[in-house]
Amino acid sequence: MNMRHLAVAGLLAATATAAQQPFQLDPSFRVTAIQQQAIGDALERPDGKVIVSGWMYDPAATTYRLGNLLNPDGSLVPRPVGQNLWYGYMGGKIVPWGQDMFYVGNGQGLTRYWLDGTWDSTYQVPPDPRLGGGQGGDFHVFMDGRVLVSGNFQLNDTANGFTGPGFGLIWLNSDGSLDTTRIHRYIGQGSTITRLRELSDGKILCGGRLLQFEGEQVPSIVYRVLPDGSMDSTFHGPTTTYGYVKYFMEQPDGKILMTGRFSFEGSPDTLGLVRLLPNGQLDPSFNNYHQFRATYRWGQMALVRQTAAIGANMLAVTGDFDRVDGEVHGGIVMLDNSGTILPEYFQGSGCGGFFSTPNPEQIPNQFIVGIKPAQDGGYFIYGAYRGYDDGTTNDPSQRLISKLYGLNVGINEQQPSPMQTLQIAPNPSAGSTVLSTGAAMANAELVVHDASGRVVWQAAWPAGAEQYRLPAGVLAPGAYVVRVASGLRGPQPPQPQGSSATAAVAIVYTGRLVVLP
Repeated sequence: MNMRHLAVAGLLAATATAAQQPFQLDPSFRVTAIQQQAIGDALERPDGKVIVSGWMYDPAATTYRLGNLLNPDGSLVPRPVGQNLWYGYMGGKIVPWGQDMFYVGNGQGLTRYWLDGTWDSTYQVPPDPRLGGGQGGDFHVFMDGRVLVSGNFQLNDTANGFTGPGFGLIWLNSDGSLDTTRIHRYIGQGSTITRLRELSDGKILCGGRLLQFEGEQVPSIVYRVLPDGSMDSTFHGPTTTYGYVKYFMEQPDGKILMTGRFSFEGSPDTLGLVRLLPNGQLDPSFNNYHQFRATYRWGQMALVRQTAAIGANMLAVTGDFDRVDGEVHGGIVMLDNSGTILPEYFQGSGCGGFFSTPNPEQIPNQFIVGIKPAQDGGYFIYGAYRGYDDGTTNDPSQRLISKLYGLNVGINEQQPSPMQTLQIAPNPSAGSTVLSTGAAMANAELVVHDASGRVVWQAAWPAGAEQYRLPAGVLAPGAYVVRVASGLRGPQPPQPQGSSATAAVAIVYTGRLVVLP
Protein backbone atom coordinates (compact mmCIF):
# COMPACT_ATOMS: atom_id res chain seq x y z
CA MET A 1 0.00 0.00 0.00
CA ASN A 2 1.55 3.32 -1.08
CA MET A 3 0.89 5.77 1.74
CA ARG A 4 2.80 8.60 0.06
CA HIS A 5 -0.24 9.46 -2.04
CA LEU A 6 -2.67 9.94 0.84
CA ALA A 7 -2.03 13.62 1.38
CA VAL A 8 0.16 15.04 -1.37
CA ALA A 9 -2.29 17.84 -2.11
CA GLY A 10 -2.46 18.86 1.51
CA LEU A 11 1.30 18.89 1.91
CA LEU A 12 1.95 21.04 -1.13
CA ALA A 13 -0.84 23.57 -0.75
CA ALA A 14 0.29 27.16 -0.15
CA THR A 15 -1.12 28.40 3.13
CA ALA A 16 -1.13 31.65 5.01
CA THR A 17 0.05 31.25 8.59
CA ALA A 18 -0.96 33.45 11.46
CA ALA A 19 1.78 35.50 13.08
CA GLN A 20 3.50 33.13 15.50
CA GLN A 21 6.97 32.71 16.88
CA PRO A 22 9.15 29.72 15.97
CA PHE A 23 8.82 26.81 18.41
CA GLN A 24 5.68 28.05 20.12
CA LEU A 25 2.90 25.50 20.64
CA ASP A 26 0.73 24.72 17.64
CA PRO A 27 -2.77 24.64 19.22
CA SER A 28 -4.20 22.60 16.34
CA PHE A 29 -2.53 19.47 17.79
CA ARG A 30 -3.37 18.10 21.22
CA VAL A 31 -3.47 14.57 22.70
CA THR A 32 -6.22 13.91 25.23
CA ALA A 33 -7.06 10.19 25.00
CA ILE A 34 -3.66 8.92 26.16
CA GLN A 35 -2.95 9.74 29.82
CA GLN A 36 0.42 8.12 30.53
CA GLN A 37 3.18 6.78 30.54
CA ALA A 38 5.63 7.81 27.81
CA ILE A 39 6.15 8.10 24.06
CA GLY A 40 9.63 7.09 23.00
CA ASP A 41 9.43 7.66 19.24
CA ALA A 42 7.12 9.02 16.57
CA LEU A 43 6.78 8.76 12.79
CA GLU A 44 4.50 10.99 10.74
CA ARG A 45 2.81 9.22 7.85
CA PRO A 46 2.45 11.01 4.48
CA ASP A 47 -1.25 11.58 5.24
CA GLY A 48 -0.37 13.58 8.38
CA LYS A 49 -1.33 10.88 10.87
CA VAL A 50 1.34 10.08 13.45
CA ILE A 51 2.52 6.64 14.55
CA VAL A 52 3.70 6.68 18.18
CA SER A 53 5.65 4.01 20.03
CA GLY A 54 6.08 3.72 23.78
CA TRP A 55 4.05 2.74 26.85
CA MET A 56 0.64 4.39 26.67
CA TYR A 57 -2.51 4.08 28.73
CA ASP A 58 -5.93 4.76 27.23
CA PRO A 59 -8.52 5.06 30.05
CA ALA A 60 -11.38 4.43 27.63
CA ALA A 61 -9.89 1.05 26.76
CA THR A 62 -8.57 0.47 30.33
CA THR A 63 -5.37 -0.98 28.89
CA TYR A 64 -1.78 -0.16 28.04
CA ARG A 65 -0.63 -0.22 24.42
CA LEU A 66 2.86 -0.12 22.94
CA GLY A 67 1.83 1.49 19.65
CA ASN A 68 -0.90 3.89 18.57
CA LEU A 69 -1.97 6.03 15.62
CA LEU A 70 -2.92 9.68 16.06
CA ASN A 71 -4.93 11.88 13.72
CA PRO A 72 -3.33 15.13 12.46
CA ASP A 73 -5.02 16.96 15.36
CA GLY A 74 -3.63 14.53 17.97
CA SER A 75 -6.86 12.60 18.58
CA LEU A 76 -6.55 8.84 18.86
CA VAL A 77 -7.42 6.62 15.88
CA PRO A 78 -9.41 3.68 17.31
CA ARG A 79 -7.95 0.24 16.81
CA PRO A 80 -9.90 -1.68 14.14
CA VAL A 81 -12.15 -4.34 15.62
CA GLY A 82 -10.52 -7.75 15.65
CA GLN A 83 -7.03 -6.47 14.74
CA ASN A 84 -5.10 -6.93 17.97
CA LEU A 85 -1.74 -6.79 16.14
CA TRP A 86 -2.51 -3.37 14.63
CA TYR A 87 0.55 -1.31 15.72
CA GLY A 88 0.77 -3.83 18.53
CA TYR A 89 4.32 -5.20 18.73
CA MET A 90 5.96 -1.84 19.34
CA GLY A 91 7.35 0.19 22.22
CA GLY A 92 10.83 1.16 21.02
CA LYS A 93 12.65 3.04 18.27
CA ILE A 94 10.99 3.44 14.86
CA VAL A 95 13.10 3.29 11.68
CA PRO A 96 11.34 3.85 8.32
CA TRP A 97 12.27 1.48 5.50
CA GLY A 98 11.38 2.04 1.87
CA GLN A 99 8.21 3.92 1.01
CA ASP A 100 5.67 2.06 3.07
CA MET A 101 7.30 0.08 5.89
CA PHE A 102 9.14 0.57 9.15
CA TYR A 103 11.09 -1.43 11.71
CA VAL A 104 10.35 -0.98 15.39
CA GLY A 105 11.95 -2.29 18.53
CA ASN A 106 9.98 -4.03 21.25
CA GLY A 107 10.68 -5.93 24.41
CA GLN A 108 11.33 -9.16 22.52
CA GLY A 109 13.34 -7.93 19.54
CA LEU A 110 12.35 -6.34 16.24
CA THR A 111 9.12 -6.18 14.26
CA ARG A 112 8.39 -4.90 10.77
CA TYR A 113 5.16 -3.14 9.88
CA TRP A 114 3.46 -1.55 6.93
CA LEU A 115 2.68 2.12 7.51
CA ASP A 116 -1.04 1.31 7.59
CA GLY A 117 -0.49 -0.75 10.76
CA THR A 118 -0.42 -4.18 9.13
CA TRP A 119 2.09 -6.48 10.77
CA ASP A 120 4.59 -7.99 8.28
CA SER A 121 4.42 -11.67 9.23
CA THR A 122 7.19 -12.53 6.73
CA TYR A 123 9.79 -11.05 9.06
CA GLN A 124 11.10 -14.25 10.68
CA VAL A 125 8.19 -15.74 12.56
CA PRO A 126 8.95 -17.85 14.51
CA PRO A 127 12.42 -16.49 15.43
CA ASP A 128 15.58 -18.07 14.04
CA PRO A 129 16.49 -20.90 16.48
CA ARG A 130 20.16 -19.88 16.19
CA LEU A 131 19.31 -16.64 18.02
CA GLY A 132 19.23 -17.23 21.75
CA GLY A 133 18.22 -14.87 24.53
CA GLY A 134 20.15 -11.92 25.79
CA GLN A 135 20.08 -8.20 26.42
CA GLY A 136 19.11 -5.95 23.54
CA GLY A 137 20.70 -2.57 22.95
CA ASP A 138 20.10 -0.83 19.63
CA PHE A 139 19.62 -1.64 15.95
CA HIS A 140 20.52 -0.15 12.57
CA VAL A 141 18.59 -0.85 9.37
CA PHE A 142 20.52 -0.92 6.08
CA MET A 143 18.97 0.15 2.80
CA ASP A 144 18.44 -3.46 1.67
CA GLY A 145 16.57 -4.40 4.86
CA ARG A 146 19.43 -6.12 6.65
CA VAL A 147 19.76 -5.19 10.31
CA LEU A 148 22.72 -4.83 12.66
CA VAL A 149 21.66 -5.47 16.26
CA SER A 150 23.69 -4.61 19.35
CA GLY A 151 23.51 -5.71 22.98
CA ASN A 152 24.77 -8.97 24.45
CA PHE A 153 23.28 -12.14 22.97
CA GLN A 154 23.65 -15.89 22.92
CA LEU A 155 24.12 -17.55 19.52
CA ASN A 156 23.59 -21.20 18.65
CA ASP A 157 25.18 -21.26 15.20
CA THR A 158 27.36 -24.33 15.64
CA ALA A 159 27.90 -24.73 11.90
CA ASN A 160 29.80 -21.43 11.76
CA GLY A 161 31.37 -21.44 15.21
CA PHE A 162 29.24 -18.77 16.86
CA THR A 163 28.01 -20.37 20.07
CA GLY A 164 27.33 -19.25 23.61
CA PRO A 165 26.64 -15.88 25.25
CA GLY A 166 28.61 -12.67 24.84
CA PHE A 167 28.02 -11.53 21.25
CA GLY A 168 27.56 -7.75 21.05
CA LEU A 169 27.14 -7.14 17.31
CA ILE A 170 25.06 -9.55 15.21
CA TRP A 171 23.79 -9.24 11.64
CA LEU A 172 20.34 -10.28 10.48
CA ASN A 173 19.06 -10.85 6.95
CA SER A 174 16.12 -8.87 5.58
CA ASP A 175 13.76 -11.65 6.74
CA GLY A 176 15.09 -11.53 10.32
CA SER A 177 17.17 -14.71 10.12
CA LEU A 178 20.79 -14.80 11.26
CA ASP A 179 23.20 -13.70 8.52
CA THR A 180 25.65 -16.58 8.34
CA THR A 181 27.94 -14.71 5.90
CA ARG A 182 29.04 -12.21 8.56
CA ILE A 183 31.39 -12.35 11.54
CA HIS A 184 29.36 -11.68 14.67
CA ARG A 185 31.50 -9.81 17.19
CA TYR A 186 32.27 -11.21 20.64
CA ILE A 187 32.39 -8.85 23.64
CA GLY A 188 32.20 -11.35 26.49
CA GLN A 189 29.78 -11.66 29.35
CA GLY A 190 29.28 -8.53 31.44
CA SER A 191 29.69 -6.13 28.50
CA THR A 192 26.99 -4.59 26.33
CA ILE A 193 26.73 -2.29 23.32
CA THR A 194 23.79 0.02 23.90
CA ARG A 195 23.94 2.49 20.97
CA LEU A 196 24.71 2.36 17.25
CA ARG A 197 25.04 5.00 14.53
CA GLU A 198 26.15 4.35 10.96
CA LEU A 199 28.36 7.20 9.75
CA SER A 200 28.46 8.68 6.27
CA ASP A 201 31.58 6.64 5.37
CA GLY A 202 29.94 3.33 6.32
CA LYS A 203 31.77 2.95 9.63
CA ILE A 204 29.63 2.40 12.72
CA LEU A 205 29.85 4.33 15.96
CA CYS A 206 29.12 2.26 19.08
CA GLY A 207 28.39 3.23 22.65
CA GLY A 208 28.45 1.12 25.80
CA ARG A 209 30.93 0.04 28.44
CA LEU A 210 32.99 -2.94 27.33
CA LEU A 211 35.19 -5.11 29.46
CA GLN A 212 36.64 -6.37 26.21
CA PHE A 213 36.05 -6.48 22.46
CA GLU A 214 37.28 -9.73 20.92
CA GLY A 215 39.95 -9.98 23.62
CA GLU A 216 41.07 -6.33 23.66
CA GLN A 217 40.27 -3.92 26.51
CA VAL A 218 38.30 -0.80 25.51
CA PRO A 219 38.85 2.14 27.91
CA SER A 220 36.08 4.38 26.51
CA ILE A 221 32.29 4.16 26.28
CA VAL A 222 32.48 5.31 22.64
CA TYR A 223 34.31 3.41 19.90
CA ARG A 224 34.07 2.94 16.16
CA VAL A 225 34.00 -0.26 14.12
CA LEU A 226 34.60 -0.79 10.43
CA PRO A 227 31.71 -1.87 8.16
CA ASP A 228 32.59 -5.54 8.81
CA GLY A 229 32.34 -4.99 12.59
CA SER A 230 36.05 -5.10 13.40
CA MET A 231 37.44 -2.41 15.72
CA ASP A 232 38.68 0.79 14.05
CA SER A 233 42.10 1.39 15.64
CA THR A 234 42.27 4.99 14.36
CA PHE A 235 39.43 6.14 16.66
CA HIS A 236 40.21 6.84 20.32
CA GLY A 237 37.33 7.98 22.50
CA PRO A 238 37.95 9.72 25.85
CA THR A 239 38.95 7.41 28.68
CA THR A 240 35.81 6.93 30.74
CA THR A 241 35.46 6.76 34.52
CA TYR A 242 31.65 6.45 34.41
CA GLY A 243 29.19 6.57 31.60
CA TYR A 244 26.06 5.76 29.67
CA VAL A 245 25.60 6.73 26.01
CA LYS A 246 22.11 7.66 24.87
CA TYR A 247 22.49 9.10 21.35
CA PHE A 248 24.94 9.95 18.57
CA MET A 249 24.55 12.56 15.83
CA GLU A 250 27.05 13.02 13.00
CA GLN A 251 27.56 16.56 11.75
CA PRO A 252 28.45 17.46 8.13
CA ASP A 253 32.12 18.04 9.03
CA GLY A 254 32.45 14.55 10.53
CA LYS A 255 32.29 15.65 14.16
CA ILE A 256 30.05 13.66 16.51
CA LEU A 257 27.59 14.90 19.12
CA MET A 258 27.15 12.40 21.94
CA THR A 259 24.51 12.55 24.67
CA GLY A 260 23.89 10.59 27.84
CA ARG A 261 25.46 10.84 31.28
CA PHE A 262 29.20 10.28 31.62
CA SER A 263 32.48 11.46 33.08
CA PHE A 264 35.95 11.25 31.58
CA GLU A 265 39.44 11.36 33.01
CA GLY A 266 40.24 15.00 33.68
CA SER A 267 36.66 16.27 33.31
CA PRO A 268 35.48 18.40 36.26
CA ASP A 269 32.03 16.86 36.60
CA THR A 270 29.51 14.48 35.11
CA LEU A 271 28.61 15.60 31.57
CA GLY A 272 25.55 15.13 29.38
CA LEU A 273 26.48 16.51 25.95
CA VAL A 274 29.88 16.56 24.27
CA ARG A 275 31.20 16.86 20.74
CA LEU A 276 33.93 14.57 19.49
CA LEU A 277 36.43 15.17 16.73
CA PRO A 278 36.52 12.59 13.91
CA ASN A 279 39.37 10.84 15.76
CA GLY A 280 37.25 10.45 18.91
CA GLN A 281 38.77 13.12 21.13
CA LEU A 282 36.79 15.96 22.74
CA ASP A 283 36.34 18.96 20.45
CA PRO A 284 37.78 22.01 22.30
CA SER A 285 35.81 24.41 20.05
CA PHE A 286 32.52 23.17 21.56
CA ASN A 287 31.14 23.88 25.03
CA ASN A 288 31.30 20.35 26.43
CA TYR A 289 30.68 21.38 30.05
CA HIS A 290 27.04 22.47 30.32
CA GLN A 291 25.41 21.38 33.57
CA PHE A 292 22.10 19.63 32.85
CA ARG A 293 20.26 19.13 36.12
CA ALA A 294 16.86 17.88 37.31
CA THR A 295 15.74 19.82 40.36
CA TYR A 296 12.70 17.53 40.65
CA ARG A 297 15.18 14.71 41.27
CA TRP A 298 17.04 16.48 44.08
CA GLY A 299 19.17 18.44 41.63
CA GLN A 300 21.07 15.45 40.32
CA MET A 301 22.81 15.42 36.94
CA ALA A 302 20.13 14.76 34.33
CA LEU A 303 20.19 12.37 31.42
CA VAL A 304 20.54 14.17 28.08
CA ARG A 305 18.65 12.11 25.52
CA GLN A 306 18.96 13.44 21.97
CA THR A 307 20.14 16.25 19.72
CA ALA A 308 18.60 17.40 16.45
CA ALA A 309 19.90 19.79 13.79
CA ILE A 310 17.63 22.80 13.37
CA GLY A 311 18.38 24.73 10.19
CA ALA A 312 22.06 25.02 9.33
CA ASN A 313 23.63 26.19 12.59
CA MET A 314 21.41 25.30 15.54
CA LEU A 315 20.99 22.25 17.76
CA ALA A 316 17.93 21.32 19.81
CA VAL A 317 18.87 19.25 22.88
CA THR A 318 16.29 17.18 24.78
CA GLY A 319 16.37 15.23 28.01
CA ASP A 320 15.37 14.85 31.67
CA PHE A 321 16.65 18.26 32.75
CA ASP A 322 14.73 21.30 33.96
CA ARG A 323 17.82 23.47 34.46
CA VAL A 324 20.80 24.12 32.20
CA ASP A 325 23.66 26.02 33.84
CA GLY A 326 21.17 27.12 36.51
CA GLU A 327 18.64 28.59 34.05
CA VAL A 328 15.12 27.19 33.50
CA HIS A 329 14.89 24.91 30.45
CA GLY A 330 12.23 22.24 30.84
CA GLY A 331 13.33 19.25 28.80
CA ILE A 332 14.54 21.16 25.75
CA VAL A 333 17.10 23.88 24.96
CA MET A 334 18.55 25.40 21.79
CA LEU A 335 22.29 25.77 21.20
CA ASP A 336 24.30 27.23 18.37
CA ASN A 337 26.94 25.12 16.66
CA SER A 338 29.58 26.10 19.23
CA GLY A 339 27.39 24.91 22.11
CA THR A 340 26.27 28.37 23.23
CA ILE A 341 22.69 28.58 24.54
CA LEU A 342 20.29 30.60 22.34
CA PRO A 343 17.79 32.01 24.88
CA GLU A 344 15.35 33.34 22.27
CA TYR A 345 14.17 29.80 21.50
CA PHE A 346 12.16 27.42 23.72
CA GLN A 347 11.26 30.15 26.17
CA GLY A 348 9.08 29.46 29.17
CA SER A 349 9.42 26.58 31.61
CA GLY A 350 8.98 23.86 28.97
CA CYS A 351 7.49 20.52 29.93
CA GLY A 352 5.72 19.83 33.21
CA GLY A 353 5.63 16.63 35.26
CA PHE A 354 3.10 14.08 36.46
CA PHE A 355 3.10 11.15 38.85
CA SER A 356 2.44 7.64 37.67
CA THR A 357 0.71 5.04 39.81
CA PRO A 358 2.23 3.36 41.72
CA ASN A 359 5.18 5.68 42.37
CA PRO A 360 6.66 5.02 45.81
CA GLU A 361 9.61 7.40 45.29
CA GLN A 362 7.29 10.25 44.24
CA ILE A 363 9.56 11.29 41.38
CA PRO A 364 7.55 12.87 38.57
CA ASN A 365 7.75 11.85 34.95
CA GLN A 366 9.10 15.00 33.34
CA PHE A 367 11.26 14.72 30.24
CA ILE A 368 11.31 15.15 26.49
CA VAL A 369 12.82 12.26 24.57
CA GLY A 370 13.26 13.92 21.19
CA ILE A 371 12.20 16.43 18.57
CA LYS A 372 11.42 15.53 14.94
CA PRO A 373 10.49 17.64 11.90
CA ALA A 374 6.92 17.54 10.65
CA GLN A 375 5.99 17.64 6.98
CA ASP A 376 4.49 21.13 7.24
CA GLY A 377 7.71 22.67 8.57
CA GLY A 378 6.78 22.37 12.25
CA TYR A 379 8.24 19.97 14.82
CA PHE A 380 6.93 17.22 17.08
CA ILE A 381 8.28 16.86 20.61
CA TYR A 382 7.53 13.71 22.60
CA GLY A 383 8.38 12.05 25.89
CA ALA A 384 6.83 11.74 29.36
CA TYR A 385 5.33 15.03 30.48
CA ARG A 386 2.06 16.78 31.19
CA GLY A 387 1.66 20.48 30.45
CA TYR A 388 3.90 22.64 28.30
CA ASP A 389 4.84 26.32 28.68
CA ASP A 390 6.31 27.95 25.56
CA GLY A 391 6.78 31.37 27.16
CA THR A 392 3.56 32.76 25.72
CA THR A 393 1.07 29.95 26.28
CA ASN A 394 1.03 27.61 29.26
CA ASP A 395 -1.18 24.70 28.19
CA PRO A 396 -1.72 22.16 31.01
CA SER A 397 -3.61 19.81 28.64
CA GLN A 398 -0.53 19.03 26.54
CA ARG A 399 0.85 15.57 27.22
CA LEU A 400 3.32 13.00 25.87
CA ILE A 401 3.51 14.50 22.35
CA SER A 402 3.01 18.08 21.16
CA LYS A 403 3.52 20.04 17.98
CA LEU A 404 5.52 23.27 17.71
CA TYR A 405 5.68 25.82 14.94
CA GLY A 406 8.85 25.72 12.85
CA LEU A 407 11.16 28.39 11.50
CA ASN A 408 8.88 28.98 8.52
CA VAL A 409 5.86 30.42 10.37
CA GLY A 410 4.29 33.29 8.50
CA ILE A 411 5.94 32.33 5.19
CA ASN A 412 3.70 31.72 2.20
CA GLU A 413 5.10 29.16 -0.19
CA GLN A 414 4.69 30.27 -3.79
CA GLN A 415 4.34 27.43 -6.28
CA PRO A 416 5.04 28.03 -9.98
CA SER A 417 2.62 26.58 -12.51
CA PRO A 418 2.14 24.11 -14.03
CA MET A 419 3.13 21.96 -11.05
CA GLN A 420 3.35 18.20 -10.72
CA THR A 421 4.13 15.87 -7.83
CA LEU A 422 7.71 14.75 -7.32
CA GLN A 423 7.90 11.15 -6.09
CA ILE A 424 10.35 10.76 -3.17
CA ALA A 425 11.30 7.41 -1.67
CA PRO A 426 12.07 6.58 1.00
CA ASN A 427 10.37 9.48 2.73
CA PRO A 428 11.01 10.13 5.60
CA SER A 429 14.61 9.04 5.01
CA ALA A 430 17.65 8.45 7.16
CA GLY A 431 19.90 7.75 4.16
CA SER A 432 19.97 8.31 0.42
CA THR A 433 16.69 9.18 -1.32
CA VAL A 434 15.49 8.63 -4.89
CA LEU A 435 13.63 11.50 -6.56
CA SER A 436 11.40 10.52 -9.50
CA THR A 437 9.58 12.71 -12.00
CA GLY A 438 8.12 9.86 -14.06
CA ALA A 439 9.17 11.60 -17.27
CA ALA A 440 12.50 12.30 -18.96
CA MET A 441 13.77 15.80 -18.11
CA ALA A 442 15.82 18.14 -20.29
CA ASN A 443 17.61 21.31 -19.19
CA ALA A 444 16.34 20.72 -15.66
CA GLU A 445 17.63 21.76 -12.29
CA LEU A 446 17.17 20.27 -8.82
CA VAL A 447 16.86 22.73 -5.93
CA VAL A 448 16.31 21.88 -2.23
CA HIS A 449 15.07 24.54 0.23
CA ASP A 450 15.12 24.21 4.01
CA ALA A 451 12.22 25.25 6.26
CA SER A 452 13.30 28.89 6.20
CA GLY A 453 13.35 28.98 2.38
CA ARG A 454 17.15 28.95 2.06
CA VAL A 455 18.68 26.94 -0.80
CA VAL A 456 20.74 24.12 0.77
CA TRP A 457 21.32 21.84 -2.24
CA GLN A 458 21.38 22.55 -5.96
CA ALA A 459 22.41 20.38 -8.90
CA ALA A 460 21.78 19.84 -12.60
CA TRP A 461 19.26 17.08 -13.25
CA PRO A 462 20.82 14.39 -15.52
CA ALA A 463 19.74 15.00 -19.12
CA GLY A 464 17.05 12.56 -20.24
CA ALA A 465 16.73 10.97 -16.79
CA GLU A 466 13.58 10.33 -14.79
CA GLN A 467 15.34 9.77 -11.48
CA TYR A 468 18.05 11.30 -9.32
CA ARG A 469 19.56 9.78 -6.18
CA LEU A 470 20.11 12.39 -3.47
CA PRO A 471 23.15 11.12 -1.54
CA ALA A 472 23.01 10.32 2.16
CA GLY A 473 24.47 12.93 4.47
CA VAL A 474 24.10 15.99 2.22
CA LEU A 475 21.09 17.30 4.20
CA ALA A 476 20.87 17.77 7.94
CA PRO A 477 17.82 16.26 9.68
CA GLY A 478 14.80 18.46 9.03
CA ALA A 479 11.96 19.21 6.61
CA TYR A 480 12.70 20.34 3.05
CA VAL A 481 10.92 21.43 -0.11
CA VAL A 482 12.38 19.72 -3.20
CA ARG A 483 11.81 21.14 -6.70
CA VAL A 484 12.82 19.91 -10.13
CA ALA A 485 12.22 22.51 -12.86
CA SER A 486 12.71 22.03 -16.59
CA GLY A 487 13.55 24.81 -18.99
CA LEU A 488 15.59 26.70 -16.42
CA ARG A 489 19.04 25.58 -17.51
CA GLY A 490 20.84 26.40 -20.74
CA PRO A 491 19.69 28.54 -23.67
CA GLN A 492 16.04 28.50 -24.70
CA PRO A 493 15.10 27.92 -28.34
CA PRO A 494 14.32 31.19 -30.17
CA GLN A 495 10.72 31.92 -31.13
CA PRO A 496 10.02 32.39 -34.88
CA GLN A 497 9.86 36.03 -35.90
CA GLY A 498 6.28 37.30 -35.83
CA SER A 499 5.06 34.23 -34.00
CA SER A 500 2.28 34.78 -31.49
CA ALA A 501 3.41 31.78 -29.43
CA THR A 502 4.63 32.57 -25.97
CA ALA A 503 7.78 31.16 -24.42
CA ALA A 504 7.33 27.71 -22.89
CA VAL A 505 6.34 27.64 -19.23
CA ALA A 506 8.71 25.68 -16.98
CA ILE A 507 7.40 22.31 -15.79
CA VAL A 508 7.95 22.03 -12.05
CA TYR A 509 7.87 18.85 -9.97
CA THR A 510 7.76 19.52 -6.26
CA GLY A 511 7.50 17.56 -3.04
CA ARG A 512 8.41 17.63 0.62
CA LEU A 513 11.22 15.53 2.05
CA VAL A 514 11.76 14.79 5.73
CA VAL A 515 15.31 13.78 6.68
CA LEU A 516 15.61 11.84 9.94
CA PRO A 517 18.65 11.81 12.24
